[in-house]
Amino acid sequence: MTLWSSSDPSGASVTLPAPEVQPGHTLLSSSSGYSVLEFIGEGCFGRVARCRNLATQETVAVKILKKDIDYLQDTEREVAMMEVISVLNPDHSNMVKFFEQFEHLGQTCLAFEMLDKCLYQMMLERYWIPLSLNEILTIAEQLLVALDALKGLGVLHTDIKPDNVMCVNQLDQPFRVKLIDFGEAMTSSEVQTGMDLQPAGYRSPEIALGLPFTEAIDVWGVGCILAFLYLAENLFPVDCEYQMTPYEFTDVNNIQAEERHSLIDLPGSLDDLVNIQIHPEEEAAEIEDRMAFVDLLKRLLHVDGDQRISPQHALQHSFITKWHLTEPFDSRARKLLFTLAGDNL
Repeated sequence: MTLWSSSDPSGASVTLPAPEVQPGHTLLSSSSGYSVLEFIGEGCFGRVARCRNLATQETVAVKILKKDIDYLQDTEREVAMMEVISVLNPDHSNMVKFFEQFEHLGQTCLAFEMLDKCLYQMMLERYWIPLSLNEILTIAEQLLVALDALKGLGVLHTDIKPDNVMCVNQLDQPFRVKLIDFGEAMTSSEVQTGMDLQPAGYRSPEIALGLPFTEAIDVWGVGCILAFLYLAENLFPVDCEYQMTPYEFTDVNNIQAEERHSLIDLPGSLDDLVNIQIHPEEEAAEIEDRMAFVDLLKRLLHVDGDQRISPQHALQHSFITKWHLTEPFDSRARKLLFTLAGDNL
């Protein structure tokens, strides 16, 4: 526990536990003060507070990290990664804006722009009504731009999942998103075969099998997110670490590409997504849009990381370059259901 100094009535110096930050407290940095309004999140890393920047009156998010030796390396990594990506324009590259790092009573604090809600929370509030292809396209393009920017810097996020993609302001800027949480990020020079990365359900085959990997693992994560938005459920189980991890193979590094395809037969199964909830009212153009989406999904989820589509090439895919997708019948029905659900609250 972090300690701080005080004095007893006799004037002698004593060491006391640092008081826990509470709403109403002020966090001081070298450039400003942050008034804590409320806590909006907590995890093994520490807590996230909604704060007001006293210099600008802007509402920001401050991550107050635990002063714990077990998390010290993660803290240092996140700070280092934020410095690396600080050369990017956060609005153009669709990444969370980082303001500053400072210390408060021995605890490292990171100040970020205040965002709205993560994709998981968004889907929860929609009563798990899947997104339309137009909405998915909007999010897909932004995430691919973010990955392309990271690839240009030689950075792997390694923790792509719905919780780490935030809506900026879903009411005023629908489906405007940014990538957050670089606590698990690394540079390509730090990559080592066999590293335990990515969350269950969003883990690429090369990570699951202990094979050499590149930034293509993040492309896999984006593919899983797009499937999640289309299906309103995870493509792979998120509560099973064994998923796509065949420990029975004693030397997974010798598994050939053909064998990997037999282990995870994704392309064939993804074709079935075209026919999900097909309605007689749908026109040929609407089905064509679905086919374009599924084709991109198959390329994002190619089991061989070396053959997986790159962010740059994905941005040139026909699904992304369509100026306007035909509004499918089922998405109109979903909007009606969403409206009715809201009326019944």
